[in-house]
Amino acid sequence: MKIRFSVFTLALCAAFLFFGCKKPAPANQIHPVTLKTYSGDSVTIGPNDGKVTLVVFWATWCVPCIEEIPQLKDFQKRFAPRGFRVMAINIDDPEGNTAPTLMEQFEMNYPVLVEVDGKAEEAFGGLRALPTSFLVGRDGVVKARLEGLYPPETLEKLILKEL
Repeated sequence: MKIRFSVFTLALCAAFLFFGCKKPAPANQIHPVTLKTYSGDSVTIGPNDGKVTLVVFWATWCVPCIEEIPQLKDFQKRFAPRGFRVMAINIDDPEGNTAPTLMEQFEMNYPVLVEVDGKAEEAFGGLRALPTSFLVGRDGVVKARLEGLYPPETLEKLILKEL
C-alpha cells in the first residue's frame, strides 16, 4: 500500500508539473528593444509602434543579406506611406568598420541598428540563419519568421496582408 501511494503520488505530481505548471506558450508579442544606429541615435522596436515592421537581422559577411538590400529598399520606398517600415539589425559590426560603408554604397533608405549584447536576438527568439526577418504587425505580434533569402513576391504578399 505504501509503494502504491508513493507511485500514485509521484505520478500525480508529474502530471501536475506537466499539465498544471507548464509555461504558457510564447504569445509572439514582441518586447520593446532599444538599439542605437551607427550615428548614435536610439531607436525602439516595440509592440505599440502602430506600424507594420520588417525586422531584418543581418551581417556584413552574409552574401544573401547583401543581396536582399535592394529588395528591402524597394519595400521601404513603396510601402512606407501605408505605415510600413524596415528595421535592419546588424549583428557582426558593432564598431562600424564595414556596415556604414555598405549603407552608403547601397544607399539604404531604412535604419540600421547595432546589436551589441544579444538582447534583440533574444527578444525575437534567437537566430539560426542569416538573414532572419520577422514581420511584426501593427499590434506588435510577430506574424512571420523568415529564415534565409525569400523571393520578393513571397515577402510582398506577407507585407500586403498586414497593411
